[in-house]
This record gives sequence, structure tokens and C-alpha cells, in this order.
Amino acid sequence: MHVTFQTVMASAALICDSEPWKDLKEHVNAIEKTHLRDLMNDVERCQSLMIEIDGIHLDYSRQRVRLDTMEKLLKLAEVAAQLKQKIGRMYNGDHINSTENRSVLHIALRAPRDKVICSDGKNVVPDVWYVLDKIKEFSERVRSGSWVGATGKALKDVVAIGIGGSFLGPLFVHTALQTDPEAADCARGRQLRFLANVDPVDVARSISGLNPETTLVVVVSKTFTTAETMLNARTMREWISSALGTQAVAKHMVAVSTNLMCCSFPVVEMRAEEQSNGLVEKFGIDPANTFAFWDWVGGRYSGDPNAVCSAVGVLPLSLQYGFPIVEKFLNGASNIDNHFYSGSFERNLPVLLGLLSVWNVTFLGYPARAILPYSQALEKFAPHIQQVSMESNGKGVSIDGIPLPFETGEIDFGEPGTNGQHSFYQLIHQGRVVPCDFIGSIKSQQPIYLKGEVVSNHDELMSNFFAQPDALAYGKSPEQLLEDNVPDHLVPHKTFSGNRPSLSLLLPSLDAYNIGKLLAIYEHRIAVEGFIWGINSFDQWGVELGKVLASQVRKQLHLSRTKREPVQGFNFSATTLLTRYLEVHLRAATPPRLPSPHLSTVLTGLLVLLLLLFLVSPFGALSASLLPLSPNTRSVASLPLLFSHRILLSEEFLIFGYWVWLMSFSELKDRHVAATAMVNTLRDRLNQKRQQLLDTDVAGYAKSQGRTAVNFSSTDLVCCRTLQGHTGKVYSLDWTPEKNRIVSASQDGRLIIWNALTSQKTHAIKLPCAWVMTCSFAPNGYSVACGGLDSECSIFNLNSQVDRDGNLPVSRVLTGHKGYVSSCEFVRDQDTRLITGSGDQTCVLWDVTTGQRISVFGGEFPSGHTSDVLSISINSSNSNMFVSGSCDATARLWDTRIASRAIRTYHGHHGDVNTVKFFPDGQRFGTGSDDGTCRLFDMRTGHQLQVYSQQQANNDQDVPIVTSIAFSISGRLLFAGYSNGDCYVWDTLLAEVRIIQLVH
Repeated sequence: MHVTFQTVMASAALICDSEPWKDLKEHVNAIEKTHLRDLMNDVERCQSLMIEIDGIHLDYSRQRVRLDTMEKLLKLAEVAAQLKQKIGRMYNGDHINSTENRSVLHIALRAPRDKVICSDGKNVVPDVWYVLDKIKEFSERVRSGSWVGATGKALKDVVAIGIGGSFLGPLFVHTALQTDPEAADCARGRQLRFLANVDPVDVARSISGLNPETTLVVVVSKTFTTAETMLNARTMREWISSALGTQAVAKHMVAVSTNLMCCSFPVVEMRAEEQSNGLVEKFGIDPANTFAFWDWVGGRYSGDPNAVCSAVGVLPLSLQYGFPIVEKFLNGASNIDNHFYSGSFERNLPVLLGLLSVWNVTFLGYPARAILPYSQALEKFAPHIQQVSMESNGKGVSIDGIPLPFETGEIDFGEPGTNGQHSFYQLIHQGRVVPCDFIGSIKSQQPIYLKGEVVSNHDELMSNFFAQPDALAYGKSPEQLLEDNVPDHLVPHKTFSGNRPSLSLLLPSLDAYNIGKLLAIYEHRIAVEGFIWGINSFDQWGVELGKVLASQVRKQLHLSRTKREPVQGFNFSATTLLTRYLEVHLRAATPPRLPSPHLSTVLTGLLVLLLLLFLVSPFGALSASLLPLSPNTRSVASLPLLFSHRILLSEEFLIFGYWVWLMSFSELKDRHVAATAMVNTLRDRLNQKRQQLLDTDVAGYAKSQGRTAVNFSSTDLVCCRTLQGHTGKVYSLDWTPEKNRIVSASQDGRLIIWNALTSQKTHAIKLPCAWVMTCSFAPNGYSVACGGLDSECSIFNLNSQVDRDGNLPVSRVLTGHKGYVSSCEFVRDQDTRLITGSGDQTCVLWDVTTGQRISVFGGEFPSGHTSDVLSISINSSNSNMFVSGSCDATARLWDTRIASRAIRTYHGHHGDVNTVKFFPDGQRFGTGSDDGTCRLFDMRTGHQLQVYSQQQANNDQDVPIVTSIAFSISGRLLFAGYSNGDCYVWDTLLAEVRIIQLVH
């Protein structure tokens, strides 16, 4: 049977009802009549308020206490709070964390091997050392290079994923050790980074400059269910598997958790539900590479079960600095554990500090505390203590659940000196009273002595360490200012009231041993505060409510983004903000507005005037009609496209532009019909002139320029490779020139990856889908996506190991479409973004890393397609824009930042739009349809620029449907495949056939 706080204190009164407490309340009146200027003149008092323990010097003479104040505080601790008994219960393993029915044994994490510390009647120290020995063995293998990554390279970089105590504690120790000479020498050539925030910016910073081949990821999560930690873990898993394959996860990821499928630690006993969950193994991490910790480290105190001294901190720190350095840190903490348990309260560092905090917070009414280390190595100490203290003692009820009539907990903050002096010291000197902890060291980790300087760099720093406490204590009176001849009007501004409490901790050095002692002093100090106040410092229910509400918001965001459901179930304020947030993300950045009609037409008229001067001459006309002369003249070849399709040249058009300039917008609207007819007439006249020039003098002009005109024939396209292997119709192809790979998708349910140079199959993937309709390479060429009749899109990593049948494992399945997946394409330069089109009349933008839908295009929106989406094409110049073709005989332009509506709809076809493809310049796109035609559209204006039809070319009344199209690199040639096996090559400028090749 265990003795719990609830049993001991069920009938006990609150400590504020005790006589020692009441005595201290009355004593406050006497202290209010004193000033630290006077108290500091009492030498005997100052000597009594200084102690030194194992090289650490504590000076609390600048606290607003007298000797009798300390006697009263000690009486409060011993008699009213029964502090000695509570410390004994903690060390004996009693379940003093009554709300969670747990022991509080963070001291066991750094206890010597021969120490006996029991929980539930069992000595837990052997369990601790089993894990520590395993960490030592594993870290030595990694550091020595005997444990290597999937590609055989040594793992020299570590990313530790965790949040709260899993992050702040290890980060503090890591930062403190980075500049310690001994530790830095052991860490040479290695990196340790921490990933805590779910913000993708933190992910980007954590992996910046790292190579997956040399990176080891440590995932720290007690239950392997913490939302932020697990999302970051999945992100890092995808980062590794996308580069090295899914099999690499076991070599590049380890875990610190209690959630194991089966316990590989013979002396570690876990609860049955934790053993059965097995989320670590399900995640893909080998349980043998999982390091255990336990639930008997109370609450967020000492960093929760996520204690710095458990595997949470010891594993990543040992990988960085080696286990011997970390063991020194543990020994330092253990030294203070013994001091706290056995030392008399009058000379007990944690007890004295804890009592002073209670005095300042509850009796003097100072709610905050500034932690001011005069060492840059301790820059992360204040954030860590802030988390330990405020999550442990931020309570409003006693351990029995009784509301407290007094204040508990401190608002902790801090910054290393002298940085803090130029940040918030103004407030603590002349604004609010904030008790301060000054922390310094006698020896610097990195001493610098410059010739000719009065003092060393460290002495300059420590000069401020010694001066600031006196400045706070003494201040400067108006009388002193007048004696210094300060002008009267400045005296109020330069007056320092003083009487502001502080204490000073002076350490001999900042090596691993002393860093461990410093951490343990503050850990036990926080426990003392909780023991005195009568609260439970070892649970943290206050963090739960926000998580529950965040879960509701998360569900709403998912529904709003995927199903367009309105925000509901929240109060007015939250509903308004959520709606605004969703609107901005869906709308994103709207396309830039065109200039006003007047300015636009003025600029157009001026441009036309300049181009007309060039093109009306024979030279200009000829240059506007020449075919591409060589691969080196692609820019010349693209010039006639600009002239013929974007600018209409004639004297009448110049006059028309001048009219537009003078007219109002309403007048312009009235003349729209007449202007359209005029433009069509001008286009016809221009085409006639250009055709005449082509028929007469193309060869002559080319000769005059020293070039040879290009003449195409049916032999210009020669089949250089035949890829054989499919047993059904091939419906889709893609090519990645960087890797010389071709992927083909077929009706036979297979996806085949080919070597473009050798025609050899490198991968043959059999999919559960009986009909694979589309495939696409990722920009890096390492991943390929495919979709078909099963309404899913599968992602494969080509670096993954194949199984016995030669199949690749699926690295990600994108589910959500309600119809077949007809098309897919990776967003250029973004391996993590994919767009799919489907028979459910929608297109979807996916995050391949998470498998989540980012945006849905079409569907219930009026501007969406009204029938199956058959094809998509992403703009090469602007990856935010893509076009889709559908069975509704239209093509539609979409902006990924504005999913709620199509930007533009393009009409003209009289049958299904089977294929769409952007022109190389990104300003136009081509389509192919069941009506047997290909068409070229202007993306911005919606105008149909050209129609390419076999009826025009061959006078053939039975025209086959167009199944696929592609443009040449310059865009001059349009390749069109037809259902009868023909492949036509069209001149996009002249709308005439240049080559006809029978493919089958």
C-alpha cells in the first residue's frame, strides 16, 4: 500500500491557515519599513546570508529579508509544510503525484549504479542503467562509424524531434556544452539540431544544409501520439525515404518512447496498454533501436518523463559529445540530489532558493523572476527553467483540489548579460520590481586576453555581474543626484528607488559537471516551492484544454478545405477569424490587376507603333514568317509567334488604339462589336500577306542571311527506340531527361520505368488497379506518381528496395477522389506538390509528404467542370497556374492560390477535350479533342488563336480523335497523336502539316 499526498493531506488545512504563515504575513509590515541600503550595512547579516557548497557560492544578502525573516521561513518549511517529510516521500518512491498516481523519481535517472531507489517496491536504478548502457553502446557505435546509414556513410548529424521538456532541457545542456573545451573537442565534426515547432519554418531550418545520407533522427515522444511531434517525425521520415527509400528509415531513425510493441529491455516493465499499442514499430522504427523511459518522473517537472537526464536528453547529447561527457553532467546533478536530501535547511541551496521564491511571490507580491546568467553558454537556461517552473507550479488549487486564496508560481524570463541590460533592465531598475537571479562563473569557457586592454573579456562581463545587484539594491536617491550637479528637471528621471531584491550564484566553471549541478539546484528549488504551497508540482492539466480545442479547430479546417463546409460550432469571434483565415488562404494572392483601360491602350498603341515601323518593311515581314533555322536560333523562331498572335498590325489598328485612348470606358464598351469585326479582318489580311511572302521568297531571304532554310519530309522523324513490355494499351508516358528515364502506364495495370538510352526496363511495378491511366515523374526524377480506375494516386520512390517479385513498395497513397484518376503532374521544382484530375469532375493539389489535400478545384463550384476531367497541364513559367480539359468540351484555367473558382473557361471544341498542354512560353496552351482538332488558346484573353484540323490538311471527312499533344522546345512544332495511330506534326504559326508519320 502506497502513502499518497491525498491520504496524508485529505483532512489537512491549507498552509495559509497555519501560525507560521500568519506570522510571516505580519512580518511583511516590518520589512516594508526597511530598505536594502540599510540592510546591506549590517555586515553580520550579510555574512549569514552567504553560503558555499562544493564550490558554488550563494549570496542572498540582497534579498528583502532579515535574519529573523529567514528563521520564520525555515519554521514555515519545517513545521507547517513538513518539508522534510515530503522530500523523504519523494526519495522513497511514494506516489506523491496523486492526480496521476505516480512516483516522482527524476533523482533515479542520475543515481549511481549501486543506489537503491524504489518505485512500487522495485529498485528502478538497474532499469535506468540498462538504458544508459544501451545508449553508451549505441552512441559509441555511431560516433566510431561502425553504425552507418543506408548508403554506408557515417552518421555525423543528429536531429532530435521533441517538444516542451523533450526539447528545451536537452537544448539548454547542448548550448552550454558547445563552447566547453573538453566537450567541444569531443563533438568535432558533428552537428546536433533540435526540431520542436510544428511550423514548417522550423523543419526547414533544422534540415538546412544536412544530407539525409549522414543524418540520424531521434524521435522523442512518450506515447508517440503528440500531434506536433509526430507530424514533424512523419515529415523527417518522408525527407529520408524520398531520398534514400523507405528501407532507410530503420537505419536513420531511432526513438525514445514508452510505446513499444514488444519490450526489448528485459528489466524494464511497462504497462500492458503501452506494450500493445506498438506505435513506434508501426511508425517504421525498429524496437531494438528504441530507448525507454518511465512515467515516474513527475509532470513537466524536470522536463516531464521527458527529463534531460533520461534517454530524452542523454541519447542526443551522447551522440554529439560522447557518453563520458554526459556522465559527468549526470554526476553533477546527482551531487545536488544528495545535498538536497541530506543537507540542513539552513545551508541547503534548493531549500533556501525555494523559500526565497515563496517569500517574494506570495508575501511580498512580486509575481515575476528574472534569470540572468552572465554567460552566453547559458542562453537557453532561462527558457528551460521557464518551462519547468511555470508548467510545474502554475496551479490555482491545492493538491486536494481546494482553491488557493494566495498566489503561487512565478513568471520566469531571462536573457544572458550583458544582452539583457540593453533589453529589459530599464524596467527592473526603474519600473516594476522583479527579483533577479544573477548567475556567473569564475572561469570562462573561452577566455580572451587582449594586449593593452584594462581587463580581459570575461572580467568585463563579470564587472557587470557584480555591479548590477548593487545598482538594484541601493539605487540612487535625489540627494545623490543633486550632489552630482544633475539639473533639477532631470532628477526625477535619473532617480533609482533601489530596494529591489536579487541573489547571486557564482559557479567555479561551466563544465559538464557544474552544468548538471546548476540544473538540479533549480529543479529541486521548484519542488520546494510546490511543497510549501501545498500544490502538485508534478502534473500539468493546464495544457490539455487548449489541445482539445485545437483538435476541434483542426477538424474544422480539414472540412472547410476539403469539403468547403462553412465554419460552425464556434463563438462569433473565433468564427470570424477562422473564416478570414480560410478566405485568405483560399484566395491567396489574386492575379495582378491590369492597368486602367486608358493607360493600357496608350501603352499598347505605343508598342504597336514601334513594332509597325519594323514589320511593315519587307525585312520585318519576312522575319516574322521564317521557320526556325537551327537549334541556336530559337529566340528568332519565337519572334513571329509574338508578332502574329499578340499584336495585330495595321494603320487602322493604330487609329483604333488612338480612339480608345480618347474614349471613356462606356464608349469603348459600345464599340466592342465593331472593333471585334475589325480585328478579325486585320488578322485575315496579315495572314494573307505572310502566306504570300512564304510562297515566294523564304529561301531567298534565308540565303541572304547566310542560312539554309529547313525543309521537312516524312523521313525526318525516325524511330530510334522501341520499348516493349506492356501487354495492353499504353495510356501515358513521361520522361525525365536528367535521369534518362521514361515511365509508361498501361491498361495492363503495370507501370514500367525504362532507361531511355538502353531501352532496358529498370522497374516493372504491378498495381492493384487493373487500368493505369496516367503517370508523372517528380522534378528530381527519383519519384513517380500514377493513377487509374481505383480512384487513388500512388507514389513510388525509385531508390527503394524492390521485393522478390521486382515490385517497389508504395511510399504514399493519395486518396480522396470519388472517380478514376485520369491525369497527374508534379508541380515544377516542387517534389512535394502534385496535381491530379479525376472523373469526379475535380482537380486536387496534394502535399505528397503528408498525403493531405491542399486544395480542391471544381466540384460544387459553379465555375468548375460539369463532366469528367481528362487531362491537366501545369504552366512552366508560373507553377501556380494550370489548365484542365474535360468531357464538357471546355478547358479551364486555375490558380492554385484561388481554389474557389476557375480563372477562365475556354470554348471552341465540339467534343471531349482529351489532352491539354502549355506552350513553352507559358502564355498559351494547346488542346486536343474528340472532334479531331487541336486548338491553340491565349491563356490571358481566352482567344482561340489557331485550329489544326486534318480535314483542312487532307480533306478527310472521317477525322480520328486527338488523343495526345506535345510542343517542341521552341514551340514552333505541335505533335499530335490520333486514335488511328497517326502522328501529325503541325506548324503552329501556319496551321499546316509539316510531317505525317504513321506510328502503328
